[in-house]
Amino acid sequence: MKSYIKAIIIFNENDEKRLVPLKQGVNIITGESKTGKSALVEIIDYCLCSTRCTIPKGKITDFSYLYVLVMGIGDNTYIIARYNWDNGGKMYSSKEEKDFNYKVLSLDYFSEKPTLPYKDAQYEIECALGLFVTNMATDADQQGKKASLRNMVSYLFQHQNLMASKFALFYRFSDYYKRKDIIDQFPVFAGMISQEYYSDLIQLNTLKAQLKQKYKRQKANEKSTAYIKENLSPLLTDYFALLEKDFDDKISAQKMLKMASNLPEFDDTQLFGESKIAERYSVLNEELEELRNEEREILLKIRNIDNASKTGNEFTEMLMDLKQQTTVAEIETTEYICPLCGHDCQEIAENDSQLIEATEWLDNELRITEKYTADFSEDVRKLKDEHSKIDAKIIEVWKQIEMVEQKFISSKALVSKREKVNYAKARLALYAEMSDSGIFETVDEDIAELKEKIQQLEEKIQGFDVDTKKAKAQAFLSENMNRLSLSLDFEDEYRPINLNFGLLDETFDIYQYQNNREKIHLYEMGSGANWVSCHIALFLSFLRYFAKQDNSPMPLFMFFDQPSQAMPLS
Repeated sequence: MKSYIKAIIIFNENDEKRLVPLKQGVNIITGESKTGKSALVEIIDYCLCSTRCTIPKGKITDFSYLYVLVMGIGDNTYIIARYNWDNGGKMYSSKEEKDFNYKVLSLDYFSEKPTLPYKDAQYEIECALGLFVTNMATDADQQGKKASLRNMVSYLFQHQNLMASKFALFYRFSDYYKRKDIIDQFPVFAGMISQEYYSDLIQLNTLKAQLKQKYKRQKANEKSTAYIKENLSPLLTDYFALLEKDFDDKISAQKMLKMASNLPEFDDTQLFGESKIAERYSVLNEELEELRNEEREILLKIRNIDNASKTGNEFTEMLMDLKQQTTVAEIETTEYICPLCGHDCQEIAENDSQLIEATEWLDNELRITEKYTADFSEDVRKLKDEHSKIDAKIIEVWKQIEMVEQKFISSKALVSKREKVNYAKARLALYAEMSDSGIFETVDEDIAELKEKIQQLEEKIQGFDVDTKKAKAQAFLSENMNRLSLSLDFEDEYRPINLNFGLLDETFDIYQYQNNREKIHLYEMGSGANWVSCHIALFLSFLRYFAKQDNSPMPLFMFFDQPSQAMPLS
């Protein structure tokens, strides 16, 4: 929404007023020192809903009763007014026609207007500017912040103390949290993104959290499925064997539960057949024997590793003893002279050489044995873990064998086959009732649906292309600053000017590329003229950038307070 300041007005309680009219374009306000020029910035800031009044105490505050800011926003004129701090700081905000004659304003104009707390007035101004981002959170559980008019002002004012500073660029950057908000909200102020972007991000992260929960549920279902199949399959196999039928244990747990609730009935034609249950008994015994063979093999491997480890440790101890002995008998010389004849004793020297070789061999063997004895413990752990699993299977199969033998083959309590079938059926019904507690409500379809929604949202969010837009904005600022620098008072040692601004990395620092791409930051530059020129170049570039963006809600004015103080005017 294109906007600018039309006038600044101050009323006293007697309806006298002081008026500073402004026009679109460049306005230069001149006058003698101490005539209130710098106070204009503070008056604008105060009328833009500052939480405190920084208007200098003196003639202006003594005179003032009501401060008025007249702004052109879009096709309307907005009258924004605020009582002085001593009178409570309440505000007015009203919309008039574009050609509204603000010069005839008086206190009577406000008598029938409702006063507003400054927060309510701020909301109305933000709406007029088109600033509608009310929740910048990216997660539903976060406390969202709104894009604020108060963070816009850092791009609008260059106070007198900032203009010639090499340590500060932005108004209100001394507060870490305000600085972070101002930087974070730049894409909003530039019109790159809207509330839809943040709402989509919140929805995306919510869907991702839901998907994570669905995956957990799916994993839990898989564990429950394996457990139920493991326990339900033998019961169904027993029952179908009693009916002289085959059972397919490869079906899903869901189908098993459904089958357990709708079992085929026993009839008189099945009274005398016992072959299937006998076959079932035989298969279980064969399975048990195979498991015991596997168990024996694993136990043998563990025993062999233990023996090898014990032998290796004994061998290592022996080598260590030899090592100590060779260390005690350390060779101190390479030449031996016979005390009787005075000749060299070459044989002793050769023995020394052999001893050195043996010592090296010992060191090498010790390194090898240390490596392999250390590796045995992990091998043993894995084998013991495998043995515990086989042992659990043996126990389970043995229980099944006992059940078949005691209840269906040699039972004295269950004499007739009908009794045996009814017993098996009762066991199945009991287990099925305990197991079927709704855990098998499938989440596969939910997962597929969530993944599709997430993909659609990610594509939509990527469509905002914020990083590319910020890169283009950074390039624009750099190009415009360097264009403006041709007419600004930079010292010759910094020319040719190659100014850049850290928008993408969010440092929000200005720096000069010089001498093989060396970065020279503002605080490393000498001369107040350079500092002022950097401030002017950067903030005029911001103003130009915001003005060129169709969706930017930023007010299109820039106040420089006394830019000539630190630099000569040509």
